Amino acid sequence: MSVSAPPTLDTAGLASWREVSASALRHNVTTLRALAGTAKLGVVVKADAYGHGLAPTCAAFVDAGADWLIVNFAHEATAARAAVSPELPLYVCGTVFPHDAPALVEARARVVLYDPLVAEALAAASRARGLTTPVHLKIETGTHRQGLAVADALALAERVRALGGLTLEGVTTHFADIEDSTDHRFAHGQLAALHEAQRALTAAGHAVPMVHAANSAATILDERTRGDLVRVGIAAYGLWPSKETLAAFSERHGRAPPTLRPVLSWRARLAQVKDVPAGAFVGYGRSFRTTRPSRIGVLPIGYHEGYDRRLSNVAHVLVRGLRAPVRGRVCMNMSMVDLSDVPGACAGDVATLLGSDGDERVSAEQLASWMGSIHYEVVARIHGGQRALLAG
Repeated sequence: MSVSAPPTLDTAGLASWREVSASALRHNVTTLRALAGTAKLGVVVKADAYGHGLAPTCAAFVDAGADWLIVNFAHEATAARAAVSPELPLYVCGTVFPHDAPALVEARARVVLYDPLVAEALAAASRARGLTTPVHLKIETGTHRQGLAVADALALAERVRALGGLTLEGVTTHFADIEDSTDHRFAHGQLAALHEAQRALTAAGHAVPMVHAANSAATILDERTRGDLVRVGIAAYGLWPSKETLAAFSERHGRAPPTLRPVLSWRARLAQVKDVPAGAFVGYGRSFRTTRPSRIGVLPIGYHEGYDRRLSNVAHVLVRGLRAPVRGRVCMNMSMVDLSDVPGACAGDVATLLGSDGDERVSAEQLASWMGSIHYEVVARIHGGQRALLAG
C-alpha cells in the first residue's frame, strides 16, 4: 500500500506538498523551553520557516508556547504578523534597508540595528504612526557579518536616543562556530565581548533591557549563553544543529541528549509510470542506463522545487514503504525513480522525498550527506510553492 496523508490533510489535486507535524513541533518547543530556563523562547521562522511553510508554522509555534518569532526580512515580518496576533513580539534579525521602515513599523516589528540610515528611516516611520519601535544593536564579536564595534555601537545608541520614535531594547551578537566544534573557547570570547559592549552602553547612560546571543546549539549546550532571549532555529524543527553539538552535550553533561522530533515530511505524487527496456537511457545527459527491463516513475519535482540536482543517481525516495532510487539527472521540475522493486506502484501513488513511509525513513541528514551539504540547506531550499499542511 502507498503511504497516504493523514486523514485530516486534504491533498487532493496536489502534485507535491509539505506536511508539518504539530505534535512533533509541540514536543520540540517544550524541550527547548525547559533548556532555555528563564530566557524568553524565540523561534526563528525565516526562509519560509526553514522550508516548512511560514504561515501555518508561525501559528503552530505560538500555540505551542513560543514567546517571540524571528524573521530575516521585512516581507517576512509582514507575512508572519498576518499569521499571529498584533501583540506577539516579532523580531527582524537580518537585512533591513531604509525603504523597509514603513512596512516594519506597520508590522510592529523589533529590528536589529547597525546602520544609522536605517535608524533614521525607522524613527521617521515610527513618529509618523505615533509608535515607538524597539531596536537591538548588533555587536561585532568575531563572526564579521552584521555588527558594530563598541565605539560605533555607542555612537548609534546616542543617535537612537536623539531621534525619537525608537527605543533601545537590547544588544545582540551571533556565534561563529558554536555548532561546528566541541571546543567553545571562541564562543566564550564572543560572549565576553558582548557583555563588554553592554557594560560600555550602560556606563554611557543607556539602559539595555535585553542581552542575547544563543542559537540552537548554544541554547542546548551552555546556560551561560542564554541571556534574556534564545533564538532557536534548526532545533525547533526537530533537527540537531550538528554532530558536534550532540558530542559536546554528552561530553559536557554526561547524559543522553534531549530528544528532538523532525517536524517535516515532503511528498509528491507519481505523475507517470512506464516500462523501459534494458539498455535504455534515462534523463538528460544519458547519465543512467538501465541494466534490466525497468519500471521508471516520473515525479513532478526537481531542483526548482528544492530537490537538489546533486541527488541525481544517488538518492532514494520511498514508495509503498520501499526505497526507489533516483535514476538520471534531477531536472528543473521533474525527477525519475526506479520502481522495478516496488510491486504495484502506479501513477498517483505518493512518494516520500523526506520523512517516513512504513518502516523506512529518508532523513534531512541523509539527504544532506548525498548532496555533500548540510541539513539546513536541505529543508530551507524546499520551494514555498508547495502547500504546507499542518498535521496533528
